[in-house]
Amino acid sequence: MLQSMRDKAKSWVTFIVVGIIAFMMAITGLETLAPNPNNPEVASVNGMDITRAELAQAVDQQRRMLVQQMGAQFDPAMLDDELLQSSVLNSLIDRQLLLSSAEDQKMGVGNAQIDQIILSMPQFQQNGRFDKDRYQMMVRSYGMSPLQFRDVLRDETLLQQVRSGIVNTEFVTQKELMRLQSLEGQTRDLSWVILSAEAVRNSISPSEENIQSYYETNQSQFMTPEQVVVDYVVLNKKDLASNIEVSDDDIAAEYEFRIEQLKQQSGNNPHVSVILIQTGESRSFDEATARAEEIIGKLNAGESFEALAKTYSDDPMTAEKGGDLGAVAPGFLGDEFDEAVAELSVGEVSAPIETDYGLQILTVTSKDDVSVPTLASMRSEIEASLKQSEVDSLYLEQVRELADISFEASDLAQPAEQLGLSITTSEAFGKSGSDAGIATDPRVPAAAFSEDVLSLGANSELIELTPEQSLVLRVKEHRKPELIPLDVVRENIVVALKREDAARELAARSEAMLKGLQDGAMLNVVAAERELEVTTSEKATRNQAGVPAQLLQAAFKMPHPGDNVSYDTVELANGDYAVISLSAIYPGEVVGDSQQLKGLGQFIAAGNGQVMFEEYLSSLKARGKVDILINDE
Repeated sequence: MLQSMRDKAKSWVTFIVVGIIAFMMAITGLETLAPNPNNPEVASVNGMDITRAELAQAVDQQRRMLVQQMGAQFDPAMLDDELLQSSVLNSLIDRQLLLSSAEDQKMGVGNAQIDQIILSMPQFQQNGRFDKDRYQMMVRSYGMSPLQFRDVLRDETLLQQVRSGIVNTEFVTQKELMRLQSLEGQTRDLSWVILSAEAVRNSISPSEENIQSYYETNQSQFMTPEQVVVDYVVLNKKDLASNIEVSDDDIAAEYEFRIEQLKQQSGNNPHVSVILIQTGESRSFDEATARAEEIIGKLNAGESFEALAKTYSDDPMTAEKGGDLGAVAPGFLGDEFDEAVAELSVGEVSAPIETDYGLQILTVTSKDDVSVPTLASMRSEIEASLKQSEVDSLYLEQVRELADISFEASDLAQPAEQLGLSITTSEAFGKSGSDAGIATDPRVPAAAFSEDVLSLGANSELIELTPEQSLVLRVKEHRKPELIPLDVVRENIVVALKREDAARELAARSEAMLKGLQDGAMLNVVAAERELEVTTSEKATRNQAGVPAQLLQAAFKMPHPGDNVSYDTVELANGDYAVISLSAIYPGEVVGDSQQLKGLGQFIAAGNGQVMFEEYLSSLKARGKVDILINDE
């Protein structure tokens, strides 16, 4: 049974689905499997509601996934809650549209395929083989039962089939690839002269009148930044932990509870052996029943279950081990299997039971012995766990209290006094925050410059800096923008005027040179007249070393010169101007059967396929009935 499912597993399916599962579990949340009619809906997709609870769970799962991916580098300030919620809601809508479309097209995924995928998923394997304990542990860590996991996996496999059916239909012809390869490898003969901006700038002396005029015209550029100084209180989980003590009685009670759980969990995973009698094309149900009765008769006559499994079982993987399945957790092999096992004592044999794989005869060979750790060995871990649990509970309670008191209070003195917090004053910061202190978190300046806090003088809403630290702030000082005196910014204005005047002068000079060249003058002659140096690069590539990037970009946009020479001008990054001469274009080398060309074709086809998939999704949105209700509240 299990071996046959292994043999049919498709490795490419496994890797694709594993990636989709990891992503979609984070995006869709794990409690969305059973819609709760008591939750107000935030969106409706073709009559299927997405509830507020589902969205909240999905947002939380996405945030957790980001935390896990980034580890110590995770910065909560990087997350914009509104953007995150909007992105997750759109993902939920897209998912429902695709599932509805698959249902309309009568697409589905069979139980056998789901079993194959689960057995071949590397997350559930130990030493290259499927491990039931690892499977159970990981599924529980997702917050699901095995049946719920199967439902999620079924949906995600179906979604991947929809996507693959569109993306994988796109292709690029050999002729298109060869043409693209020729263009990509194209080279050009270039010559150019540089008109220096620095020399022109040094020759310019802006007048006082021009400086004054620029200052008055661009006063918005010379304002001090709007800034605030805030008072704030911080609730820190670490501070709460230092005041919490755990009693010996609490530790003893928790120890007893854990030991009882350990015993129960161990008892729920009996070791089972099985004899499988397959039904189907090769054996009818009646024939299987007769074979099962024959086996039962031999068991009753005293023959060993292990020997009969090796002889009669149609599952070669378990047959070679005398039918041993190992420790079997409830839920994996179906309700009929679980019910039969639950009724068996150690050494007892079941009557034949009918399952999806055929008839099965079961026996419980043993039940796990519980290795009970001592209280002394678990004491420090239990104490830390209880302390952390109490800290978490107290922190959440005080977070809610801080939010409520701050909302009602006219200043920070009341919440500080009631919760034993200190009021701290920040350095001045602007709307973009600061490089140090609390304003490095963008939510702090966002709160400080909000209408309620800045203009109405209210306390801010609670700001969660990290999962262990929250604060409430209040504006203490508002520093409005002021015009900086001219003497302070004079040098900046002079530099700006020189830059502008030099740019205009160089643009005019380069245009004059360009006109002369287009009228028939030679570049070397025009350059000599202006004491400029001509630089040449023959067969320059698109990323030719030693050639300014802006010059290369302009040169490869110039039209084919034919039998003549093409000219153009371009401003460089440092303000210089270049006058470019293009005399020849050479096609790139084409290698029709190269791996590089094949890789390029796959890359382009995948990109085009993704565009097609996005267009398909857009068409589903256009044809479907999607109502987003969260913005209406």
